[in-house]
Amino acid sequence: MPRKNNGFGKTNSFELKKLKDFDRIDKGKGKGAAGLYPSNRSYGSSVHRSVIEKWNLDSDWVKWRKGYEYYNRAAWYVLETYNQLEQEFEKSILLSKLYQGTPEEVDVTFTGYKFATTNADSNNHYVMKRECTSNPDLGSIISVQNDLFEYPTNKANREIWCKNALGTDSRLLFRMVGERLTDGETEATLTYVLDSEDKPLLHIGKSFQEPTEIEVTIPIADLDYTEGVDPLTDYQSLVGQVVYIPDFFVEKTVDTVDSIEWIDAVDYFGVRLSDTQTNSAISVLDASAELLPPTLYDIAQLPTLFKSNNATYTIKGLYIYQKELYQRFYGRQYVTADLIKERIDTVSYTVLPFTILGVSTLDGNLVITSVPATTEVELYAPIIAKTGSTGTLVFTDYSFTKSKYKTTDYPDIDEDGNELEPWLLIDTDVDPWMDEVFSSGNPLQPATLYSCSCPNHAKAILASPQQTEDAGTRKINRQRRYPLPTVLGQSDFDALGKNQAAGKIESWQSREDRMKFKMCKHSIAAMFIDRKQILEPNKYPTVEARLQFEEKLSKEMDEVGERFIASYKRGGITTLEVIFALAQGLNLDDVELAYVILNSNF
Repeated sequence: MPRKNNGFGKTNSFELKKLKDFDRIDKGKGKGAAGLYPSNRSYGSSVHRSVIEKWNLDSDWVKWRKGYEYYNRAAWYVLETYNQLEQEFEKSILLSKLYQGTPEEVDVTFTGYKFATTNADSNNHYVMKRECTSNPDLGSIISVQNDLFEYPTNKANREIWCKNALGTDSRLLFRMVGERLTDGETEATLTYVLDSEDKPLLHIGKSFQEPTEIEVTIPIADLDYTEGVDPLTDYQSLVGQVVYIPDFFVEKTVDTVDSIEWIDAVDYFGVRLSDTQTNSAISVLDASAELLPPTLYDIAQLPTLFKSNNATYTIKGLYIYQKELYQRFYGRQYVTADLIKERIDTVSYTVLPFTILGVSTLDGNLVITSVPATTEVELYAPIIAKTGSTGTLVFTDYSFTKSKYKTTDYPDIDEDGNELEPWLLIDTDVDPWMDEVFSSGNPLQPATLYSCSCPNHAKAILASPQQTEDAGTRKINRQRRYPLPTVLGQSDFDALGKNQAAGKIESWQSREDRMKFKMCKHSIAAMFIDRKQILEPNKYPTVEARLQFEEKLSKEMDEVGERFIASYKRGGITTLEVIFALAQGLNLDDVELAYVILNSNF
């Protein structure tokens, strides 16, 4: 005899009034939101936005309007440094390198702006402006496949495929997935690099189950101490210091790797890799001398304890690759480890500056082991990197912008009578399926980039470990204090990097978020400050939402003064917001970003 009320009996045994968890859905009424909200706000429940509410939330016009108001109200500060020689403040400039360690690294400079907020530990959000000071030869676009009827599959995937005449530095394109590229007029985000057969040239794998470990062996007799540094008598004092290998970007053919084992699974393929480099230059650096992590600026600025030109290091780990990212390029041919193995000729990995976990001595050698970490191994198919060769660059169609300088018969004059540079007009409502793009004929260059530490721009939240707000009047939500992975966060593969920094950062950034033109009210305000006028977006929210927005904006601007007072009090409490904005400006992926966050001193 079956048990009663087992949930699988007769249909009439269900009494809807008894199913409390399912029969009550609170709908927005009056001033409430219009979406559907579960009555039981338990772990795992989610909010379903209405169509109109979703439209209003996705509107770029709100960000533009707020950013323009921040600019007009001068609700910002330029990051400045005190010049001891001139005895005055001047704009802070940070020198760095884009894709540092590669043969084609690019020199860049960072300047920044500060905006007061109540949603950060320091009561500040920072916008960092990245400008390239060297010009790599990436080639130029020679054709654009943007015919809607001829390329319906690309339209469905929201991608614009472009044929590129490769330049001498085109191998750098392998590193530039997610980067903004420009020909001086058109700008877009690179999402794939393909070969002449329109197959992926790049496969990115992340550490899984077996984190990357590095072991360095140095003959003690070869330790070259920096002048003024006493030779070590207690090598255990090196624990916690930073090891830097100048040639940390390693690229070699597959047949020269010590050991590489190919592994296949349903959703992933992988490699278990072990490789040794000999006669390497290495430096042990004083990590306590700088607040910023060593990956964010020129590494030579850190004090050196000792060097050696006769070091040997071994790197090993297990790395997996998501088949879903590459399967559609192979049609009906199923992606397997053996298929990729036949196409790959080059392997690369990066030995980022790492923290020392342990130190020992053996047979006259100093043996240093690293803190295990999540890193990446990239697999490359053959490419002919010489002028005149062609490849295919894939850009997301929702990332395009176009810019031109404003022409006027009467140039702007500053208060001292000096002529100001003309305004650069930037149109974010570009449809590459209808508008002409990449038509200037100019070579491609990394674009000037504005990155912000706010959640709206980065789709991530940083830790605010304080218990209450500044005045102690409101308790801070636990997820803001120590953000942890959430149900609606990143996918398992995407989160492999950032999960190691759980508690310091949590991200809900999707691949689409990363590949679009990012903007928030702070970055828009920063562009206006630099005389870059973002044209008013054409995607307006509803009339009712705009009226409510104007009231909210008026109140927000009235509170700016109070926010800046709070930011003065807490502005020096942490540099994590600055570090986060800088890391985005360097186009660090999730794994590298987590490394930077974990190795910052705050």
